[in-house]
Amino acid sequence: MTTLRDASLRAWLEEESPRFGLDLSTLEPASSDAGFRRYFRARDGQGDTFIVMDAPPEHENNPQYVRVAKLMEKAGLNVPKILAADLEQGFLLITDLGRETYL
Repeated sequence: MTTLRDASLRAWLEEESPRFGLDLSTLEPASSDAGFRRYFRARDGQGDTFIVMDAPPEHENNPQYVRVAKLMEKAGLNVPKILAADLEQGFLLITDLGRETYL
């Protein structure tokens, strides 16, 4: 069953996909989060992967997430780069750091 939120996310990705060459047929759950966020993985035509973050703004402070991510990147930490964002809806497209978790 597709929710209105799922449909909104799909519509946003359809707008953004040409910029990044995303193949939306490859969209799959990437991981789960303890909060309200959801993560999906999508591939482009070359097989590179991207992470789609769905963070409902009524539950998540997305501007703060972006601010902290930029601060961490500026400090030289290896953090996902934000490629595209619709903070009003709570959708972000970020680089994929891979499937392997840090041990």
